[in-house]
Amino acid sequence: MDLDGVIKTNLELKKKLLFYEKVYSEVNASIMLFDLIKLRAVWSNGVLTKILDFKPSRIIRGDEVIEHYHPEDQSMLLEMRKFFRDKKQGTFTGFYKFRNARAEFLWLFTTAKVFRQNLKEGIFEVLAVTLDFSEHLTYGKNLKLFAQEKLRDINHIHVGRITERERQVVKYFSNGFKTREIADLLGISIHTVNNHRKNILRKLELKNLAALVNFAVETGLD
Repeated sequence: MDLDGVIKTNLELKKKLLFYEKVYSEVNASIMLFDLIKLRAVWSNGVLTKILDFKPSRIIRGDEVIEHYHPEDQSMLLEMRKFFRDKKQGTFTGFYKFRNARAEFLWLFTTAKVFRQNLKEGIFEVLAVTLDFSEHLTYGKNLKLFAQEKLRDINHIHVGRITERERQVVKYFSNGFKTREIADLLGISIHTVNNHRKNILRKLELKNLAALVNFAVETGLD
């Protein structure tokens, strides 16, 4: 290839690069390549930088990002690292609250996959895409159904902890039956029904009967 051909090829590559950079910067989502060993960004399209009001050239470190997670969600980054170390592949997803530069909490959804992994060479990078769910939904018709379905998925593990008899008790409680009525219907003592209720709340990690009723509705146990 002559010099003119090389120059022409370089110009075409430069145009493509500028085009893709514009696409990455304009998309309404944070795209980030994150190093899970050093806990810092390798590359970012700049959306998260804008949320945090950082300078565009600033390297995003994991420790300063963790400070912006809601206290209940600050373990998410470490859970992501553990997920990929254990499974080596798959997709990690999270729905969480994140504080922006104005101290407002945003609802964010992140999905991440392993991009490069070679622990012997100190390479452990994931590609993460994050959407801001705090903005007004232009089309949110199925949001309630989506939330219910995901709650069922999340609670499926908990549901598997209770016995068939305990499921019957849950169904009766969620349909408004009293302890004595449940005892009569199942042919057991009030004391046994109360023991079932206590065991159910413990297994499902719920605090009271009202929470149990809500759980039953969400998971279809009612």
